[in-house]
Amino acid sequence: MLALLLAVSVFLPAAALAGDVVDRVVAVVNDEVITLSELEEEAGPTFDKIRQEAPVEQVDATIQKARKDILRNMIDHKLLLQRAAKRQVEVSDTEMNAALDRILEQNGITLEQFRAELAPMGLTEEKYRATLRDQILRTKLISYEIRSKVVITNEQVESYYRTKYMQNQAPEGYHILQFGSGWEDKGRSASKEEAQKRAEQLREMVMAGENFKDIAKNHSDLPSGVDGGDIGTFKKDELAAYMWEAIKNLRPGEVSPIIETPEGFQFFKLLSSSRDGVIAQAPLENVKEEIRASLYDQELKRKFEEWVKELRENSYIEELL
Repeated sequence: MLALLLAVSVFLPAAALAGDVVDRVVAVVNDEVITLSELEEEAGPTFDKIRQEAPVEQVDATIQKARKDILRNMIDHKLLLQRAAKRQVEVSDTEMNAALDRILEQNGITLEQFRAELAPMGLTEEKYRATLRDQILRTKLISYEIRSKVVITNEQVESYYRTKYMQNQAPEGYHILQFGSGWEDKGRSASKEEAQKRAEQLREMVMAGENFKDIAKNHSDLPSGVDGGDIGTFKKDELAAYMWEAIKNLRPGEVSPIIETPEGFQFFKLLSSSRDGVIAQAPLENVKEEIRASLYDQELKRKFEEWVKELRENSYIEELL
């Protein structure tokens, strides 16, 4: 390991010996290193945001904490890449091109438009492709190592339903799932007509039995898509007028028609309602796939954290910040 560190110093420019600020190793991960320049490049956008938003007196401390957090993420990423190499998990050019084609299709843009949008963000197509390749590699590795071990049984789904949906007390209000399809700067569709058609197609998939949360997570243009469209429980007076009109006649488990809103075309699924002490819950059949997806995500996250912890414990890691 000492030889590895010395090998890095051999290639430092002469200015380093004169005491100038130079690149250096900030972490050793088995037989690889992470350099300060790599860390600063990765953390650059985060640092810029901190400088813009944090109180002046907290900037330095906030940046230092972010630097350590980002370095830890880079170490974990390096461990994943090393594990993938050991398992001979690779990403072919065909897989890469297919993934990029899907991204272009989902966003309704051409490759030329995509390249033009990268430039203002300081990205090149080559760098984007490298990042995308790493993401695909990570997904494949997680599938091999973890996904096959995550099984959610019907008994778990029913138990969750009894605990969360059949409780005698529930927050006053309406528990809602939300999907949105926008256009131009509010979504991935190029026009209003295209956004509406997209919403119609995806609502049809939900009505045919597709998991609402999966649809929202993969296709919604709204921030709630990250959480599978789950925006929580709201009282009537907390809901926007258009949202109330969409859900007021729904029974739990039902999906609303598509409505036009300031953010694009939306539709909703009512999971439960509680008012005047009366609780109405969606039948198990109408929510079991959403429950299964939630339980699966929770278990996958838990197993992934355990797996990364085990990788760290079985590796040589030294942080040198």
